Amino acid sequence: MINLDKLSGEIKDLTKVYKNFEFEYIETNTIVVEPWTRLKCQFGCPNYGKTLVCPPYTPKAEEFIGMINSYKTAILFEISLASIEDDIGMITKIALDIENLCARLGYYKAFGMGAGTCLVCESKGEECNLDGCKYPNEARPSGEACGVDIHKTIENNGYDILGIDEENNSYFCYGIVLLE
Repeated sequence: MINLDKLSGEIKDLTKVYKNFEFEYIETNTIVVEPWTRLKCQFGCPNYGKTLVCPPYTPKAEEFIGMINSYKTAILFEISLASIEDDIGMITKIALDIENLCARLGYYKAFGMGAGTCLVCESKGEECNLDGCKYPNEARPSGEACGVDIHKTIENNGYDILGIDEENNSYFCYGIVLLE
């Protein structure tokens, strides 16, 4: 059984590290998974097929639905970023920080999903090795790469803003950590 109070306290400590960071617990049945999201990756994203956390290497929607069904709870988090290009890797970093925190507290099934493509190798001045990930403890797929319709998912959970906050010149980005 998940002790949400203890976990919440630990996750709230991340707000000291990451500014403009919020999270909430959601039921996994509110996560919408649709096959069309991979089309957006295949036809529109320059990173398609270039990293192991991007399609076609990620689970297809049908397979991912089966994975989500083995969880009941997830953490949906939001962060406001100044620049998508400069900060998109932060979403995956936060997802991993939450995943690792959950694992330390005994939630061994925790699995984080960030946003965008993997930038781990690039940040180390290397190219992604499509024959096998050199940094599997740092790389995670985005929800969209696995079929998550993040727009519908955040709408299902009470969020009504996705994308640009022109008033504050920032971007809202979301990640998910599956938890059980």
